[in-house]
Order: sequence, then structure tokens, then C-alpha cells
Amino acid sequence: MNQQALNKYFSTEWSGFLGRYEHSGYELTAKVQPHEHVLDVGCGLNEFSGLIPNLIGIDPAFDEADVKCTIEDYKSDQLFDVAFCLGSINFGKKKKILEQIQLVVDLLKPQARIYWRCNPGQADHGNEACKSIDFFPWSAELLQEFAEHFGFTVADLQPDSNNRIYCEWVR
Repeated sequence: MNQQALNKYFSTEWSGFLGRYEHSGYELTAKVQPHEHVLDVGCGLNEFSGLIPNLIGIDPAFDEADVKCTIEDYKSDQLFDVAFCLGSINFGKKKKILEQIQLVVDLLKPQARIYWRCNPGQADHGNEACKSIDFFPWSAELLQEFAEHFGFTVADLQPDSNNRIYCEWVR
């Protein structure tokens, strides 16, 4: 599925709501200090906007984003303390996932955190169109492997609501 098809799917079929997630929803606001700069990759409806100072939300499908683009197209001279990847780096094969993670890592300060919500490869959005999406089969083992590959340590890893995986990387 190409980016244009993903954008159409998410802007017309998907409905987000941070309140449904036990670990990777609104609870994340308490993990960010007021002085920290946050990049919300795939921010969707940009629900953290106004709740977290110094937040920039990027998303290719939603006008609510501060910058309407993919992680591949996002350019900034600013480095961030925190990145949210909450269901956004979930599509395609391993090579694409690693390339997207590298782009996020390149936008972070040396001492940074990434908060993850990952779909373990389930087409479970509750509609037929979802079955055409190439979900990456995330697992706890892959989150650990990728964290080490990019020089991070896994500080927290646990099941999240809605059959997702929550993880926090720190370096």
C-alpha cells in the first residue's frame, strides 16, 4: 500500500482517540517536562497539541498536524528531546521501518526518549479496508533489538490497550 492510499485510509476510515490507551495515550503528558521539545510522528488529529508545550505534530493525512508531511519529508534544524511514535511507524517491511526509525533518531538530541505504540501486525481497526494495509509485525523482541541497534535502552515495555505494545526507549 502506497503513502497516498494510507493517507486516504487514515483520513476517511480510521478514528483515533488517545483516551483508549492505558500507557501510550494522555498519560504521556506526565512524562514530558515543560522545557522539552517533542516531535509527534504521525500525530493524527494532533490530540497532544495544547497539552504539551514545545510540541510539533507531523502527519501526512490530517490537516490538524502542525506540519502535514511524512517522516521522510520532514526537515528541521531543531533537535528534539522526545519523539512520540504512537502507531505511526507500523507500515511496510523491516527495511522501511528501520529507515523511518533512523529518520526519527536523526532528529533527536543525544539524550532523548522515544515513546512507542506498536501494532503487532493486526488488521483489527474494525473495517474491511484495514485488511489491505501491510502492518509490520512488531514484537517485544523487535523493539528490544531495534532499540539496541539505534543506541537506546528499553526503559519500559508492556502490553497496551487495544492489543498494542507500549515501549519507552532512552539514551
